Amino acid sequence: MVTARRRTSGVRALASGALALGLAGAALTPAAAAERDAEAARPGGPVPVVYDSDLDFDDAATLLYLCQADKRGLIDLRAVTVVNNGVGTPGRSLTHARTILAHCGLPHVPVADGSEQWVNEPPPEARVLFEQVLSSALGDGDVPDRPGQVPAARLIADTVRASHRPVTLLATGPLSNVAAALDRMSPRTVDRRLGRVVVMGGAFDVGVNLFGSTTEGFDNTQEVNMWIDPGAADRVLARVPGARVHVVSLDATNHAPITPAYVERLGARATTYEARTVHAIVTQPGLPELIDLGIMYWWDTLAAVSLVTGEGVGYRVRPVDVVLDGPSAGRTVAAPGGTPQHASTTADGALFEDLFLAGLNGG
Repeated sequence: MVTARRRTSGVRALASGALALGLAGAALTPAAAAERDAEAARPGGPVPVVYDSDLDFDDAATLLYLCQADKRGLIDLRAVTVVNNGVGTPGRSLTHARTILAHCGLPHVPVADGSEQWVNEPPPEARVLFEQVLSSALGDGDVPDRPGQVPAARLIADTVRASHRPVTLLATGPLSNVAAALDRMSPRTVDRRLGRVVVMGGAFDVGVNLFGSTTEGFDNTQEVNMWIDPGAADRVLARVPGARVHVVSLDATNHAPITPAYVERLGARATTYEARTVHAIVTQPGLPELIDLGIMYWWDTLAAVSLVTGEGVGYRVRPVDVVLDGPSAGRTVAAPGGTPQHASTTADGALFEDLFLAGLNGG
């Protein structure tokens, strides 16, 4: 039985604060921010994007892809935020985000982290593996961690409020930061300043992907991101109506496996820092063995490619709900009484591979 219930959260409009400091230690000046907004406001200008993730291996690959999309003028990457309750390692995830942005030539993009607690704990062995992978591939294992200047939820909310064009949120981890950010926004802000929310998470008509040492007692009907914080997922669906949430579920990502052949192709054709670094990530010790087993997918990168290009993922509007507790906690269901949202149905894996590689190479 579906136990999810829609609830109206208390919302308070907060005065806009200064945006979080970026890697270089200084926020954008008002003049620079106004210039970016003016560009974004022009017809056909790049869509403003905030990227929120748990910064494990495929989130890092996604951020590298988004950096190239920003440099090509396809998006305007306004902020990068990290949840600390996912599969990435708290503190280290923010450091990895800074490393990627600096090497991509985007050190001015503000960063922040938040969401210290999970509802259901992600497997610690996954955190250990992905931290080893990223520290080695990015070469920042000895870089000291520095906390963000403001909480992630505040950075998201401030960025949305400050934009003259509706901001698209891309979320590829637990939805804790996004839910908390929505709690900081008035209904008017959500209606006028927030565009799409593209979420990698959930599963509807396919098998799911719970794994590891912390999943005992659950019935494996749920996808990991939704399972870690089911209440946050439920709040996001409730607060963003009108089919503005695009749920890139396992129904779609199952069509985008990471294959040895594609890894080889990526290595042979990589011409940019972004493409070479993605190849370095997926060839670190520990990952090739999992790729050979056929259990690794381009989960988050598929969501990003569909956002940037508008291609690769098929959707239909369905009433989406989330199970909040019990053995099925975190399960996404298409059920009467759910909020109508765009739910993925399938994806074109071959097209995705071409678009992802081309995007990483700046083409």
